[in-house]
Amino acid sequence: MHEIEIIKDLVIIFGLASVVIFLFNKFKLPSVIGFLITGIIAGPYGLGLITDKESTDILAEIGVILLLFTIGIEFSFSKLIRIKSIVLIGGTLQIFITIFSVFGLLSIIGVSYNIAVFIGFLVALSSTAIILKVLQEKDQINTHHGKISLGILIFQDLIIVPMMLFVPLLSGKSDNITSELIVMIIKSLVLVGITFAFARWLVPYLLHQIALSKSQELFLITIIVIGFSIANLSAMLGLSLALGAFLAGLAISESEYSHHAFGNLVPFRDIFSGFFFVSIGMLLNLNFFISNILIILIVTFILIIVKSTIVGFVSFVLGYPFKIALRSGFILAQIGEFSFILVQIGQQNKLIDGFYYQLFLAVAILSMSVTPIFIIFSEKITNLLAKIPMPKVVRKGFKKLPESHTYNFTNHTILVGNKIQVDGLMKSLKLVNISFVIIDLDADRVRELQTLGINAIYGHAQYESVLEHANIKNARNMLLSVNETYGNASIIGVAKSLNPNINIIVRTKFIEDLEYLYQIGANYVIPIEFETSLEMLSRTLSYYLVPHEEIEKTIAQFRSDGYKTLRIEDDKPNKKKVYIPNFEISTFIVHKNSIAINKSIKELDLQNKTGITVLAIKKQEIIIPNPDSEIILEFGDTIYTLGNFYNTSCFNDILNQDYDK
Repeated sequence: MHEIEIIKDLVIIFGLASVVIFLFNKFKLPSVIGFLITGIIAGPYGLGLITDKESTDILAEIGVILLLFTIGIEFSFSKLIRIKSIVLIGGTLQIFITIFSVFGLLSIIGVSYNIAVFIGFLVALSSTAIILKVLQEKDQINTHHGKISLGILIFQDLIIVPMMLFVPLLSGKSDNITSELIVMIIKSLVLVGITFAFARWLVPYLLHQIALSKSQELFLITIIVIGFSIANLSAMLGLSLALGAFLAGLAISESEYSHHAFGNLVPFRDIFSGFFFVSIGMLLNLNFFISNILIILIVTFILIIVKSTIVGFVSFVLGYPFKIALRSGFILAQIGEFSFILVQIGQQNKLIDGFYYQLFLAVAILSMSVTPIFIIFSEKITNLLAKIPMPKVVRKGFKKLPESHTYNFTNHTILVGNKIQVDGLMKSLKLVNISFVIIDLDADRVRELQTLGINAIYGHAQYESVLEHANIKNARNMLLSVNETYGNASIIGVAKSLNPNINIIVRTKFIEDLEYLYQIGANYVIPIEFETSLEMLSRTLSYYLVPHEEIEKTIAQFRSDGYKTLRIEDDKPNKKKVYIPNFEISTFIVHKNSIAINKSIKELDLQNKTGITVLAIKKQEIIIPNPDSEIILEFGDTIYTLGNFYNTSCFNDILNQDYDK
């Protein structure tokens, strides 16, 4: 019956979490806090709804592994090398200054040296799980404060093992710390060496062969096997599972398939990391929290001030200006999840009693709970504090900031879908010199395109990580020709969430898809069945010797009303009509033989003849918005207009008439 208890606990956790997080989303509060609250409510000190804490802890451990795994995937060896000074110098300074500061403060009030050092260990660590989750959600990983936070967190995750070895020494139960540290360093070097070898030679080859199978299930299973294998190797060597998972992610990050792998793992990471935060919330004794609320608030306040000041100072030593340094300090000013592992070892070694254990839990959970709020409002807080008078060197920093990450392409078009369609579009875009990026699930095709110097990315365009790698936030258009309606819809939804202004043109097989695809965000939908009909109509009219200009106008009019003329309309009064965007902005250039040269807009009578609206005229490098009707057009002028397909076609016909005709 143990399985039934586990399923019951899962239903309780998911059900309660869905309600809590729904309410948190209403008030725009981070979901991380919602999971902590869920654990407090469902735990033994709350309503006592969870009966199998051990199963929850196992799921939480998987959550931490997946979280560190995805962080490693997103942050490659090359990126790690770029912030090596933050990891080595910043991380070392932050850890040791924090430990000595806490030791000094506690020694003043009479706490013994071994307990003071142990509490310094607990305070020195920050929450990798919460910080990187929120930074990822806010797209701040690659910012200066994001890199500082990540670099220091990486060092903290590396230093946790030596700290665990020191705890027995602090309790007087170990006298062989030097040899244990040497063994630990050797094991760490072995693990890093194996991981680097995997990343350099085995993983790229293996993932390419798996990608060739085009089986998403096999790809996902392979990624999970790689991640958990290296994490397990780390545990076998006596190191942390989390460190192994992070290194496994780094191994995959060196592959061209890393963004697709990340997209596959995100749903699993979000589910299992939720268990981690729930499990932490379950540890808190609510009665203790209420009874000691004042001391908890005071200790939490001191903790935040001390840690933010220390991290800010370390960031300043690294050369960063006041705003970035202090912002990094606020982000790292909490207790970390690995401190919960340390505190349990401390309890086993009699370094901390029940009262201080619960005080630690309360302060840790409270500090972790306010972290997302600090990250969200850190910029406003630092801007306010920056108004305080201070030396110029503090305000500006004493060295030039390293350059932020920049993309190789912008204002481009993203091509997704059928190979024949994409190849045709690619050739067309090349002719008009428009930059583009191709997203494809054919590994060989991607590699072939990359060999030819074409921007191509392996992955499914429904994953945020893949679209972000294609720099969708700076893209102008997306052209979709995916055969499945659901595939088109999922891509459109994610693309619009990342870039609401992107223009999405979709090719679809069926007219029934029109309404649905427009509702979820497509700007233009081109149904193949109607385009075929229009092509047949065009050929027929040509056979009957209808002038080409008239054929073009007729076809344009069919398109401008959303193919309504070709559709069998349902006359039921409650039938919901399809909304088709009826206008578009078009660009025209006055050529050297145009009838429009040396004539005004008024003379040409463009509004009455075409129904077009002239938005602006560009003369050389000067743009004239809302131009006067008397303005004279000249050779090379660019005209920006607003109108539908039919208006645009008429306007083009007039503009391209030769003056000598």
